[in-house]
Amino acid sequence: MQTASDIKNSIKAIQEISQITNAMKLISTSKMTKAIQRYEANLLYFERVQSVLKDLLATTEELHHVYFTPNNEGVPAYVVIAADKGLCGGYNHNVLNFAYRQMQPGDKMIITIGQETRAFFERKNIMIDLEYLHIVQQPTLYEARNLTNDICRMYREKLISEATLIYTRYYSRVKQAPVAMKLLPVSESTFAGEDLGSTYSGDFSYHPSRREVFDTLVPQYILGLVYGALVQAAASENAARLMAMDSAAKNADEMIRGLSMQLNHARQQAVTREITEIVSAVEALAED
Repeated sequence: MQTASDIKNSIKAIQEISQITNAMKLISTSKMTKAIQRYEANLLYFERVQSVLKDLLATTEELHHVYFTPNNEGVPAYVVIAADKGLCGGYNHNVLNFAYRQMQPGDKMIITIGQETRAFFERKNIMIDLEYLHIVQQPTLYEARNLTNDICRMYREKLISEATLIYTRYYSRVKQAPVAMKLLPVSESTFAGEDLGSTYSGDFSYHPSRREVFDTLVPQYILGLVYGALVQAAASENAARLMAMDSAAKNADEMIRGLSMQLNHARQQAVTREITEIVSAVEALAED
């Protein structure tokens, strides 16, 4: 049976761990809020790019782009985004197992983002073709542009036939879900059903030409998809970590309450034992 001193040490250790989990919860809350703000700021620009591309495709004939053209050569590529570290509940497990189920049998190209992603595929004995580390903690346009340029270059060189982006979409603090999004080739049907809320009904005038504007915006559209996925993944990771740390803090409080009851019980037993010893000593002296 634990002594009162042992129970006190256990309570102290749990309190110290609880302080760490509470600090991590606060940090995750701050990071998640910043990631959501970056996503919302990027969404305004991204939706405008979508709107212009939709108008160009709907009003201009014979607009073609290499990223819209299906490629029958190369192998399918999968860009998988997870975290650089754990302690975020089932976040990594959910998105990585989802990605593994999405992959076609046969040859493929694996692009990993995050240390946990790399470790997962190494455990599966799946070769990793390209990896990015430490870019999902605080996603930037610079890192997203480098990743986008690499993917687009491999598509232009016909090393890959298509590119699928797998990440965790952020819905709310309590809901995040892994999704697979076709990045390349871009489908015109993607824009056909988009309701971007534009109330402008006139004709746009494009300078220097519709062709040049279209060629400029298509890579920006792909970049917007990649950056948005990185930011949503960061927000989802921190939301999952917030929930995990909150659960850990609640468990710590329950353990402390349980240990406090044990401590009180141990103290009562110690007092009872001391009273019993005193009474026994008094009775022994009385008999003498």
